[in-house]
Amino acid sequence: MVVGELTQERDLLILGGGPAGYTAAIRASQLGRKVTLIEQAQLGGLCLNKGCIPSKVVAHAAEVKQQMNHLTALGFSIEPTHDFNQLVKYRDGIVHQLRTGVEALCQANAIEYIQGTASFLADDRIGVEQGHQFDTYRFNDVVIATGSHSLQQTSPLLLNAEQLYQLTDLPDRLVIIGQDYIAIEAAMSFQALGTQVTLIADAFQLDPSLDKELRRLFKKQKIRLVTGIVTAIETTDEVTVTVVKEGQETTWTAPFLFHSLPRIPNTLELGLERIGVTMAEDGTIPVDPFGQTSRSHIYAIGDVTPGPPLATRAIHEAKRTAEQLAGQSPDPTMPYYPTVIRSLPPIVSIGLTEQAATDAGHAVRVGQFALNANGATTIEAGSGFVKVVTDATTSLLLGVHMIGEGSVELAGTFAQALEMAAKEEDVRFPVMPHPSRNEAWTEAIESLVGQAIHLSPRQQAILTKS
Repeated sequence: MVVGELTQERDLLILGGGPAGYTAAIRASQLGRKVTLIEQAQLGGLCLNKGCIPSKVVAHAAEVKQQMNHLTALGFSIEPTHDFNQLVKYRDGIVHQLRTGVEALCQANAIEYIQGTASFLADDRIGVEQGHQFDTYRFNDVVIATGSHSLQQTSPLLLNAEQLYQLTDLPDRLVIIGQDYIAIEAAMSFQALGTQVTLIADAFQLDPSLDKELRRLFKKQKIRLVTGIVTAIETTDEVTVTVVKEGQETTWTAPFLFHSLPRIPNTLELGLERIGVTMAEDGTIPVDPFGQTSRSHIYAIGDVTPGPPLATRAIHEAKRTAEQLAGQSPDPTMPYYPTVIRSLPPIVSIGLTEQAATDAGHAVRVGQFALNANGATTIEAGSGFVKVVTDATTSLLLGVHMIGEGSVELAGTFAQALEMAAKEEDVRFPVMPHPSRNEAWTEAIESLVGQAIHLSPRQQAILTKS
């Protein structure tokens, strides 16, 4: 190994080039810091290259495949065959396009990019290994944004999330264990593309109305939903999973098993223990609202900190921390993070569920509007609903939950309303385009007081709670 002769001086180092890292790098550069970004693999991180983006390409393909069933009603004659190899090429092309875009943005913002593996040598110095080359850098501030990884399984038949979305052939059968958004997305996407999916899960930690609708959709889409306790996983030529429920044992076999497990923060090889940075037992790094660790010039953001491993959280924290490091005064308030599931149709949940609002002591009022009463959704043969939870005493909006096409795009509207502490009247007042799914959002609010135009009095009486 060739060791650099001199320690090089740098201003702000960012460790990790995923959504958290490159966002922090660009924002800090915009605000005047001299930024060096260090990434051991590829810019864009796991999210862009193997996680968020590849999974959404597959979800998009599944959505288009499902929409083909509607084309006949519109007068089109299309044979719904599918070439998974072509989808793989498209997936890889999209990943390359987006990664190239991130590289160009870093260059345009005068960010120094170093590819290598970084570790701390002292509380103001890191070493970076690049093949046979090892260089050291002294810094003023550093941001740890090294992300997280899935547990590596013991057999090639046992897949983690990244491996699932790097498959080059579509399996004829797939067993999934998990009840989070990744498991739900994978089940619906692969089933729509032609895989027979068995999903082993009990509860989905969603609002009860969403949970009920989700189970109905699993049945409609012919996804086998199995509840119970997994007692054994065996691998031979295929994977066999044994499930026990109420004393009854069943087995499920497939070429692959995807087990959606908690992610592991990428912190253990950074050498944080030698510089006195406080760490939690699970490997995460406790931070203050601005990302500052127990050492004042060392910051951490994204999956390496306590909280849900979501790119949305990582991006928000990256901007806030970069602004703090540039001498600004960002708002330390914890924002509303929407739960988004790219299912068929997609699901969005933000703020308090009905039960959580009740448990928090609110006088809860609930309104719900069915999307089959919405003109835009009916035109596209869609379904689902918008559910709103408010405080009956103050009329403050507490939570919004939606399942149906357009929910992902409306999530930003829901988040903005919650961030602004909107009341029922604030949502009712703006004029929405017609026909559009935005109108369902308004009518869900109107249903709180029995005034939704496109629901009968009887329907509103059933769906509204106060």
